[in-house]
Amino acid sequence: MKRIFLASAVSAAVLFFTPAAADAIPAFSLQTGLQCDACHTAPREVNDFGKTYAKNGYRLGNLGAGGAPVIALRGQFANTSAVDPTGLPKTIVDEVEIFLADRITPQLSASAEFYILDGGEPGSTREAWLQYTSHGNVGGAPLRLTGGSITLPLPVDPETSRQTNEHYAIYDQTVGANPFAFIDPRNALSLGVGNQVRGMSGTVIAMQSHDPLSQLPDVGTDRMYQLQDAMHGVTVSAYHVDGQRALGPIEDQFTRTGFGLNAYRGRLAFESVLQTGYDTSPNGDGLGISSSGGFAQLRYSLSGGNFALLRYDGVNQSVDGAFARSLTIGAIHPIGKILRLELEDVIAHGGPTTHTFNSSLGFGFSNAKLGSSAY
Repeated sequence: MKRIFLASAVSAAVLFFTPAAADAIPAFSLQTGLQCDACHTAPREVNDFGKTYAKNGYRLGNLGAGGAPVIALRGQFANTSAVDPTGLPKTIVDEVEIFLADRITPQLSASAEFYILDGGEPGSTREAWLQYTSHGNVGGAPLRLTGGSITLPLPVDPETSRQTNEHYAIYDQTVGANPFAFIDPRNALSLGVGNQVRGMSGTVIAMQSHDPLSQLPDVGTDRMYQLQDAMHGVTVSAYHVDGQRALGPIEDQFTRTGFGLNAYRGRLAFESVLQTGYDTSPNGDGLGISSSGGFAQLRYSLSGGNFALLRYDGVNQSVDGAFARSLTIGAIHPIGKILRLELEDVIAHGGPTTHTFNSSLGFGFSNAKLGSSAY
């Protein structure tokens, strides 16, 4: 955790004091379900599709050819040097998904993302929601009411803001027998206020206390509170989640609290998250467990749409004092307009040091009339 904090402080200081003028971008991929290079040729350089998206009120719907809703098919072939515990081969069709976005009325939008394959296995719905956006009724800032299966508003999205095969460890982390993890979508009702791109904004979410593939009964309602301030290419955010799970004779009450610092200057992007948590009874026995972790990553845009990436991940659970950490070094190279090659080396510690080499060939097709929105 100290190393993550030190890396965050140093990188943020360097970026913050480098002259540049622009607004923060992490909210875009969260709103649209698209990865950053749909709208950006670099972290701070916007293509034609991104400009049109902004003119459309930061909503995707009806940016397809002829003013139609956006439809995209995307996926990737993946190879890894690691042995899969479920017996999958080292080279698989890793993901295939369908993405839809529609602007039904000037205030009502819809979006859906369905995994045909996910991790080489049959997939499921990731997102399917309706969102109403007001004209700006609270101090000139819009209200957003969203209902359905949604991705939680984290400082960096677990899927669309990840350019590596290696997941963010803190978003995959579970504690004891509690299956809650941030990478999973949630059936929820969300109320947000403010402009997520510039200035202050906040979100309150009530969500079903059910985890995908879990057989646990629902117990009450999980809650999330999120605040964000986006200013001059720097975004500072905080979030808090609390809920409960029926894991045994003694119910588990759990919390997760996190802080994010993202900064964008020219071709360089810095993104970081620090999180702490506590479960009162994650194994149903009344014994509490603390947890913590986070990541810090640098992404640099090279010429021709190429990216270089460096990320440090660390997670800890105090039940056994184990601290797992890894360093991911990656590079992304576009091949034409519909293909993208990604290579990475994951150096993991938490016992013997291991190297895992991953590669993927991503593909995407879309009816979007401007730019590439397939990724």
